Amino acid sequence: MISERKRNIRELDSSYNRKYEKNNEEVKRKKRGLIRRLSALFIIGAAVGSVTIMTIHTQAKSLNEIEEQKQVLEQELKQLEAEQAFLEQEIINYNDMEYIAEIARRDYFLSKEGEILFKLPKASSD
Repeated sequence: MISERKRNIRELDSSYNRKYEKNNEEVKRKKRGLIRRLSALFIIGAAVGSVTIMTIHTQAKSLNEIEEQKQVLEQELKQLEAEQAFLEQEIINYNDMEYIAEIARRDYFLSKEGEILFKLPKASSD
């Protein structure tokens, strides 16, 4: 008897059922399209974001290297400026006859007429 009932049940073939099924298929198709578009957008966004992060990281690294190089060069510049000032003072001193005479007396034991030079040993700090 149960098997007879199953045979007697029929699905209604109405236009409403066809429209409803067609609408459901279209909704599913739209959802698949939306998921595909969102997935593609996410992949493109992730690619652009990773390229941007890598570029920023590379630029920050090279900026740090340039800053370190700048500090080293600034220190070298200060040393060269100090050396230049010392050499300019030496030029001024070597154009002064009194300074030249003092150097000659000190280093070469030259003396003025009637002057006697004594060289004393340096005192040790014991």
